[in-house]
Amino acid sequence: MSEITKNLDALYGELPKINCQGKCQESCGPIFMSGPEWQRIIRRLGYEPKGRPDLTCPMLKSDGKCSVYHIRPAICRLWGIVDVMPCPWGCKPERYLTKMEGHAFLNRIDSMVEK
Repeated sequence: MSEITKNLDALYGELPKINCQGKCQESCGPIFMSGPEWQRIIRRLGYEPKGRPDLTCPMLKSDGKCSVYHIRPAICRLWGIVDVMPCPWGCKPERYLTKMEGHAFLNRIDSMVEK
């Protein structure tokens, strides 16, 4: 496992846990992620996902579940745990992050990747 992958996993581990019901696929659309997160997904899937005309996430399976849930990028992990992005299905995190904490988390990933 690369150093960046270990660092990503360590950062992800700091986030509050949420008991996801798996109903939020309607909220999944085009997103931005770091280069290492994208490369990790390509390695896991064995191909490079392409965008869809309906603007849904190309990593959703036909049943609506995420094909890369366990290695999903940071922005997906923040969904439902940042106070300004609550889950519309009622999933609650251990604690909500503030908008500022969410931005700080994304900045930490950016700074880790830039090194």
